[in-house]
Amino acid sequence: MDVDTGLGIVGNFGWLQAVVFVANGLAFSISALQMTSMPFTIDQSIDFYCNPPPGFTANQTTPLIYKDGGYVRDGCNVYGVSNGTLTGDIMKCQNGWKYVAEYGETSSVTDLNLVCDSGVLASLLMSLQFVGVALGSVVMGQAGDTFGRRLVAMVSTAFIALFGTVISFTWNVYLMAVLRLCLGFVLPGCLIECYVRMIEMFTTEKRLLGHILAQNFWAVGILLIALFAFLIPNWRHLQLVISLGILPFGPLLWYSYESLRWLVQKDRLQEAGAILERIAKSKNIHYPPGFQLTRKPQKNINHDSQGNLSDSGEEVEAMAKSLDEKRAPLKKYNVLDLFRTRVLMKNTLIIYLCWFVMDSVYYALLFYSTLLAGNKYLNFFLMALAETPVYFIDFFIVRRFGRKRPLVFFFFASGVACFLVAFLPFETASGTNLTALIVASAMVGKFYSCATFELTILVGAEVFPTVLRSIGTGSASTIGRVGAIVAPFVVYLKEVVYFLPMTILGVSSLVVCVCVTMLPETKDKPLPETYEDSSKEPRV
Repeated sequence: MDVDTGLGIVGNFGWLQAVVFVANGLAFSISALQMTSMPFTIDQSIDFYCNPPPGFTANQTTPLIYKDGGYVRDGCNVYGVSNGTLTGDIMKCQNGWKYVAEYGETSSVTDLNLVCDSGVLASLLMSLQFVGVALGSVVMGQAGDTFGRRLVAMVSTAFIALFGTVISFTWNVYLMAVLRLCLGFVLPGCLIECYVRMIEMFTTEKRLLGHILAQNFWAVGILLIALFAFLIPNWRHLQLVISLGILPFGPLLWYSYESLRWLVQKDRLQEAGAILERIAKSKNIHYPPGFQLTRKPQKNINHDSQGNLSDSGEEVEAMAKSLDEKRAPLKKYNVLDLFRTRVLMKNTLIIYLCWFVMDSVYYALLFYSTLLAGNKYLNFFLMALAETPVYFIDFFIVRRFGRKRPLVFFFFASGVACFLVAFLPFETASGTNLTALIVASAMVGKFYSCATFELTILVGAEVFPTVLRSIGTGSASTIGRVGAIVAPFVVYLKEVVYFLPMTILGVSSLVVCVCVTMLPETKDKPLPETYEDSSKEPRV
């Protein structure tokens, strides 16, 4: 059975296909909130200082330190007091901290005092969630290829709601660390499987459009988190809202049907045929039972005035094997099969590298946005807004120039923007403030890092065969999450040398440019279905 032919028979999207696509897209979008909310739920930008000893004010006991071009309060130390007078000796905080939240916000940092010597624990909480995502990407990718896209996505939504809700009630940093790890582990079950499910709904010529529409659900998610964080400054309430918000999508995913491509690869042709008939019925198209198994449709298949199928080609021979014919046992694939042929191994390693760098840059800029001068909610919103035009612009660029050349340019432009953020001074020698220019450069970097993100996902989905697509995408996502794991610590290097984080990311982006040139061009090429399809050298 040819899936693209079957989808061509039932025509473009009807209401049933649209409902299934939107259900998966909204679940994908709500899951994105959990990935991008950490700059607010684990907000490290809130100013703080030591509570002064009794009888003194913070201004009297707080030393000043030089940082980022000016003097600021030292939040980790106070002047010592002896016999009711200041000694001038500097010592660590003795009475806890006072937090100065400009917008009345709270975070895990303020609730659990993850500052000063414990400040690294805040970055660790972020990284642990990405560790969970990395592990979950492999497991959920394998589960999606074994048990089906729909089932894995549906079960994952329940666990996302469970772990996210418990986090909102947790006051112990070690329990929160475990829960962040668990939450990260189940997130790919929804993120990866819903994305793969949406992509597999489209034929070759419409696949790019499907990808662009799917990625816009991600953009909607991060725009919403900026709005939610502003409207719900208490991080516990915010965490609870985004966790419970995914529950309604479990039943919607149950209502949706399984991926046709997955069913065919699992030799469940009767179920695939029943889904095609269900789609045809929803559009008032007469779809003869077993049509896709007994006839090989020609290129031009139309519907008559009554909505019945008619084909412009002549009769062709029946398929060699029917449903009741004994079939050879289906091979079970795993991640090691990605490295068994030279061509597939080369493509896999390059996709892995792209994922690692794009995740590092994307999430580093995301975390960096709340540390920039100005309104952090506005900065985050602007960084998120920079993603919105990416998908529509990419749609036309990729249609015109293919996949490979735009991907090279996007990585290059992202790297240049990182260098600008790294080396632009806060103000010129004449005193002109360059904060707005730095924010604008960060937005440009976010734009192109997002462009690399969505195009790398598409290229990976088009390079990996159907029998390994979920495993390949999941394992690539795992490598990418390693980049996301180190992103908070890369940003933390700003405390050591302010230009070091963006310099590292800029150099990494330029290295990827060279590697991408060795990938095959996948524009207008059918999705590889079998293992053999993906192991052939592309024709020039």
